[in-house]
Amino acid sequence: MIVDLHAHTSPRSNCSTATLEQLVADARAAGLDALCLTEHDVRWCDEDLAEWSRRLGFPLIGGVELTTDIGHVLVFGPLRRPLWAGYTFAQLVEETERSGTALVLPHPLRRHAGERALRGGRTPPDPAEVAAWPQWQAVHAIEVASTQTSPLEQRLVAETLRLAPRPAVGASDAHAPGRAGAYATVVDATVRDAAGLAEAIRAGHVHPVPAGH
Repeated sequence: MIVDLHAHTSPRSNCSTATLEQLVADARAAGLDALCLTEHDVRWCDEDLAEWSRRLGFPLIGGVELTTDIGHVLVFGPLRRPLWAGYTFAQLVEETERSGTALVLPHPLRRHAGERALRGGRTPPDPAEVAAWPQWQAVHAIEVASTQTSPLEQRLVAETLRLAPRPAVGASDAHAPGRAGAYATVVDATVRDAAGLAEAIRAGHVHPVPAGH
C-alpha cells in the first residue's frame, strides 16, 4: 500500500494552512491508500482519528513530529512520557529500543544544508560526516525527500544512503493544500494503525516512491 507518512493540519500545527479535508482530498487524488497525521509535538487521539476516517471515508494513521535536541523526529507508536515534558533524542531512542515504536528521521539535513542553513553561511557536510551522525543509525528509517527539502538536501541524503544504507521513506511533509501525496512510501504490508505501520518500518518493509509511479 502507498502511504504519505508526514502531513500537518491547520489548526493543530500552527505552521500549516491545510485543513484535514484538503489533505485527504489531495491524498485521494494522488492515489494514496492512507495518510499519516504527524502534528508538531501533539497527537490526534485514537477516537478522533477513527471518527474522521469514517467521516471522510479515508484511512488516517496517527503519529507525531517531536522536537528534540537533534531536530525533528517522526514517531509512530506509543510513548511513555507526556509530550509536553519533551524528549532528548537519547531519551527517545532509549525508550523505543524496548517498545514497538518506530522512529523516522525527517528532512535530516535541514539544519546543515537547507536553504536557511546556506543563507546563514553553513557549509554542507559530506556524506561520510552525515553517515557518522548517531541519529543516522539510531532511527528505523530516513526520509529521503519531501516538499520541504531542497534538491541539494535530497542529493546528499541519497549519497549518504549509498555509503551507509538504511531503510528509506518518502513523505510530503505537507503544510499547505496541494502537497499531500507529492512524495509517499510503499509499505509492503496492509497497515491499519500506527502499531502496524511501526512494525513495517522497523522491519524495513518500506521504500520511497513518488505517488502515482
